Amino acid sequence: MPLNITIISGVTASGKTAEALRLARLTGAEIISCDSVQVYRGMDIGSAKPSKEEMSQVPHHLIDVAEPSEPFNVSDYISKAKLALEKISSEGRPVIVAGGSGFYLKSWFSAVTDNVQISDSVRAKVSEIFKDGGAGALAEALLKIDPEAYKSVDMLNPRRVSKALERCLQTGRSAADMLADFKRLPCPYGDLNRNFILIERSDDEISIRIRARTADMLARGLVGETKNLLDRGILRNPSASSAIGYRETIKWLDSGSKDEGKLYEDIVKSTLALVKKQKKFLRNNLF
Repeated sequence: MPLNITIISGVTASGKTAEALRLARLTGAEIISCDSVQVYRGMDIGSAKPSKEEMSQVPHHLIDVAEPSEPFNVSDYISKAKLALEKISSEGRPVIVAGGSGFYLKSWFSAVTDNVQISDSVRAKVSEIFKDGGAGALAEALLKIDPEAYKSVDMLNPRRVSKALERCLQTGRSAADMLADFKRLPCPYGDLNRNFILIERSDDEISIRIRARTADMLARGLVGETKNLLDRGILRNPSASSAIGYRETIKWLDSGSKDEGKLYEDIVKSTLALVKKQKKFLRNNLF
């Protein structure tokens, strides 16, 4: 029998956390976070992580599961989320998934990773191609071994081309064949009945909420938190150090600026740009 779960999502600052907490208190549910920044310990203020009080009231999972200096990807997320899902369901409690981080969210609907293991030698070869000739060399190398790759790979996206080239070299198969296999893969969490709640607000309301939240983050000590994360090695982890709020604060600290108003505006601008990307992702991947 399929497992019933509730998924609450929406763009940044739409109110996902508050709605998840409200519903969890009503139903006795536990929450599995679906946020790619909240997984890191010490990244609290800038990720809008639920407070300690809130997490003491409602059990949360997939929060504070990695050091900011350690890479953490969607495969790591799926592995830990599976364990959390099994634990909660075995106890007979409702499950709420809350968040909106790209492929973390998509993994609750379909496969997001394949089963191809890339060897160090293949990864090094592709890295060398990019180092010597850039994005153009990657595309040329891919089309040389798979002339039809342009039909299934975004050739203007170096990251996509790099991934496709690695897989073609590793398997000797075409990108189209591997894409067809990938589309047949099941959801990594098994058979689920999903009650999907999308929180929608007007652009003006989201803008107001983002500005208020950014001001609150700075008032609560985002700069000090970022300094502490720098001491803990966040720069060794590109995913963590490029997270919005932290990325701008790191750049601001490096500049030696004392103008916190400029930092505020930079974070707001980046967050609004992220919202546009999130809307597009939600529209293209989940509906």
